[in-house]
Amino acid sequence: MSAKRSSINRPPTPDVDRDRENQEPTLQEIINIKMIESGEKERLKELLRERLIECGWRDEMKSLCRFFLFNFLINTVIMQY
Repeated sequence: MSAKRSSINRPPTPDVDRDRENQEPTLQEIINIKMIESGEKERLKELLRERLIECGWRDEMKSLCRFFLFNFLINTVIMQY
C-alpha cells in the first residue's frame, strides 16, 4: 500500500495550459506565425535542405545510420546465439 505523498518542500505543479490561455503570445510565437503567413519559413526550410544536400551532409548521415543500424543488428544477432 504505497500511496503517493506530496512533498512538503515542493509546491504543486501549476497547470501550464490554464495559465497559458490568459497570456499574450510570446515573441517567438509571433515571429513563427508571421514567417508561416509570409511563406518565409517554408522558403528557409527548402534553402537549408538544398545546402545540406550540396555539402554532402545528407549522404553522410545516411551512411552513418546504415553503419550504426548494421552494427546494432549484428550485435543483436550475436547476443542471441
